[in-house]
Amino acid sequence: MIVNPFSATKATSQTWEDSKKALLDGGLTVDHVCTEHKGHAIDLAIEAAKKGYKKFIAVGGDGTVHEVMTGLVRYADASGVSLDGFTFAVIPSGTGNDWIRSAGIPGDVSGAVKCIVAGNTGKEDVVRLTFRDGVFCMANIGGIGLDANICYNTNALKEKGYKGSFLYSLVAPYSIFSRARRKVEIVCDDVPVYKGRLFTAVLANGAFRGGGLRQNAEDTSWSDGFADVSIQPGVNHFKGLFQMLHIYKGDFAVLPGIITKKFKKMTVRPLGKKADRVEADGEIPGTLPLTVEVTGQQINIIVA
Repeated sequence: MIVNPFSATKATSQTWEDSKKALLDGGLTVDHVCTEHKGHAIDLAIEAAKKGYKKFIAVGGDGTVHEVMTGLVRYADASGVSLDGFTFAVIPSGTGNDWIRSAGIPGDVSGAVKCIVAGNTGKEDVVRLTFRDGVFCMANIGGIGLDANICYNTNALKEKGYKGSFLYSLVAPYSIFSRARRKVEIVCDDVPVYKGRLFTAVLANGAFRGGGLRQNAEDTSWSDGFADVSIQPGVNHFKGLFQMLHIYKGDFAVLPGIITKKFKKMTVRPLGKKADRVEADGEIPGTLPLTVEVTGQQINIIVA
């Protein structure tokens, strides 16, 4: 167990021991480590993998999932070991908890523990994000431009002690109308798909974001060997807001003007002096340029 005691505005620090006890009562042998700062789960996952651990439980929110999976991707890249022999599970204790939705895992701790004890597994594609300064994993979703700005502003509120899935919707209007639509070039599997000003580009390995909202194609699947992108060109702010409201209907990806693609490798480069932020699983690991790759590996995941 890699435990983030700071998740859920530090509420996890009061509950994680109960989840470990429940796992032990269920017959599992469980070791644990606790994170001490942002990014620490990445290092802890790498260290544990080096020691021979192949079964991991992330205890926290989507950011914790992101860090643990990033650690495993970096370990696999450095060691040449495939993640196909690893198993990953989540005990949710965050704001959005979107990763568990694709896996069908209950949002309550006891329900998630029961799934882990039952041991039913599925497969998830391993997706690597490469920036100038490092490699990260997109365990569930990502975004460039507006989507990243929304996450950036949401995280700022979380750091001030605010919590709740409503935060995403609360900061969205401000983020939309303050959005600078910067020029980018997007290439998917060596084919240019967009060049111009960008409102947002939403990436998906899993299906859900923002507390259960859907913004990518209906057939998005994290076990089909592809990632998905829905590109919203640089429309004006009012049209951008109108289109974004469709995420509540789930049909954003099929709106006229939205470019939706499946890909195994995508590159995005900025065409101006300022580069857009990039979001992955609710975190902001860097800015453009970016390469997104479906690695060909699939990690085993605990599902309902």
